[in-house]
Amino acid sequence: MAQRPDDPTIDRPGAAVPAHLKPIERSYGAYFYGGKRLRSPHSMEIPFNELNNATVNRHFRTFRTLSTVGQAVAVVPLIYILTRPRTTSTRSGEYWTVYFGSIGVTLGLSLIGNGQVKKAVNEYNRSLASARFGFSAQPINGTTHTALGLSLTKRL
Repeated sequence: MAQRPDDPTIDRPGAAVPAHLKPIERSYGAYFYGGKRLRSPHSMEIPFNELNNATVNRHFRTFRTLSTVGQAVAVVPLIYILTRPRTTSTRSGEYWTVYFGSIGVTLGLSLIGNGQVKKAVNEYNRSLASARFGFSAQPINGTTHTALGLSLTKRL
């Protein structure tokens, strides 16, 4: 299926990056945007969506999916204890296997998801740091003339 030219999931070389976006900094496992600490990786969704970079969005969607699956797996021991037959012996160890298995799967998914967030942040910052070339044409007030502008910007 062909993608439309206006499809936001397509990376376009030279696509305009909004000037108001700031880099996301990482320090001691915490993320900062504009000098303010972000409480969770989910807080980065707005800058990621505004950048409109397919790679960043893919990594962030993967993180969200893994987080949701991890939360669902964390409920498995509760479902198991509520649905198991009452005649089962409590010494069988099945419950503890399910309990610790769900903890292991949840932690694994969390680690993989955090890796996806790191990749998204790195790509986001790389996109912001790239050189930008721009052309603008603005009408001059009170005249019929147009002011033309050309710029090359490198963010630090």
